[in-house]
Amino acid sequence: MIEMKQIKQNSPTTDLLGCIRRLSNVERLFLWSFQTNIAVSARIVGDVKEEKLEQAIDMVCRMHPLTRCRITFDEHHDAWFSGDSVPRAALRIVPRTSDSQWFDELRREYQVPFEPEVGPLIRFVLVHSSEVSELMVFSEHCICDGTALANLIRDILDCYADPKREVSVIPPPVITDYLQKKDGFSISTIIGSFFINRYNNQWLKKPYYISQEDFNEIHAAYWEKYRYSIALLQLEPEESHDLAVRCRENGVTIGSTMAAAFLAAYYEVIGPLPKSKRTVSTPFDLRRHFKEGNIDGFCFLSGGFNFPFVYDQKKSFWKNAADLHRIIQGRVKALDNSGLDMESFNPTLIDAFFNLAPYIKNVQNAFNKTENLSAFASDKKNVALKISNNVVAKLPGLTTTNLGRLDFPEVYGNLRLDRLFLIPSAGEDISLIIGGVGVCGRLTFSLNYLEQNSSNNPSPTRDMIRIRNIALEYLGFPEKANESWM
Repeated sequence: MIEMKQIKQNSPTTDLLGCIRRLSNVERLFLWSFQTNIAVSARIVGDVKEEKLEQAIDMVCRMHPLTRCRITFDEHHDAWFSGDSVPRAALRIVPRTSDSQWFDELRREYQVPFEPEVGPLIRFVLVHSSEVSELMVFSEHCICDGTALANLIRDILDCYADPKREVSVIPPPVITDYLQKKDGFSISTIIGSFFINRYNNQWLKKPYYISQEDFNEIHAAYWEKYRYSIALLQLEPEESHDLAVRCRENGVTIGSTMAAAFLAAYYEVIGPLPKSKRTVSTPFDLRRHFKEGNIDGFCFLSGGFNFPFVYDQKKSFWKNAADLHRIIQGRVKALDNSGLDMESFNPTLIDAFFNLAPYIKNVQNAFNKTENLSAFASDKKNVALKISNNVVAKLPGLTTTNLGRLDFPEVYGNLRLDRLFLIPSAGEDISLIIGGVGVCGRLTFSLNYLEQNSSNNPSPTRDMIRIRNIALEYLGFPEKANESWM
């Protein structure tokens, strides 16, 4: 458990106007990363009124400073959240024509780049009918995690139901104040620090700084090539209860069971993961590990770790789920944050190795569009390229993020919350990306992937739907298999 004791952020002060705080390096990782944008969508029963919703969003944005912030850079190229001169967060309203339209609107949001130095870094979409609507929140990952987005929707519905309630500002915590500190020295730590310092020094001799123009060119080229897609696994309250009972009988959590089911299904449809990809990445919510108090601020506050894991077909499904559960629970109990050990890097080097270098081969045409991008791609001795190659090579085969069962009210005035959808990012270098959330008795898990818009390669959609359907069989719901992504 983490003690509720704030530690001053290890960063210089600034005189920048409207400064909220400096971005940690974990947040900086996602600053220029359009691939890691995240969304949560809420299906709401009842007639959502536009004026009341806008008022509720305004109230919630006053509560949470990072929903109305932009990024400003100081003379050292450090990035700061600023609340100065930030436009109002956009609410786009479209008529609802089907249960699946909300995902079409999510795809549209992916096509529009954020402007970090203008802000805000969050957008709202209401897919509206008088009977049922979806309220979707689409955000840059640097200002929040999935739990923060889900809590934000709850706060909006609370304010919608009670527009006269008083709201107060909740300062956003910084994740580095809550990560476990490493005690003592180790050979790996010393060696790691030596190489990181050397990389930083090499980088600062010839750095490249990302501009909005650079970002827009890569963003446009990438989404011209790819299209974001999902396959949904949805369980109703009785089905969710049945699964929870089976999980308890086998001593595992629903999250571990879902991860094992998708791994088993992938093995059947496509085969074993490549040897270099037989690892699992698991974020976890740090908010649930405080000794006292409640950190309800809107921010990025997730731990994370990677570990090797191979689905063993010689064992039963439930034995594999138990093996996976044991590893995850042990890492979470130890508050393993090895996947977030970023603070020693120069922040602008993080920008380059995570948000420039990986795209040189993938969307090479974008790197001819600006002088800065061209120079970066031509600099073969650039240390960011070397680091990026190592990072991409170590990406996991499975990333699973599960918000768990959220204890949200079901009724908000004349509205009823039906379910939530968590839509994390998708990437071409990770075989399985799963996002899950439970609320009001219903569970939804999304299998997230990319399709190429124009390619001679077959679309992965058929395989992804088969993987979802076989996962349903492992979970005990073969009758729910279908040929639709929903």
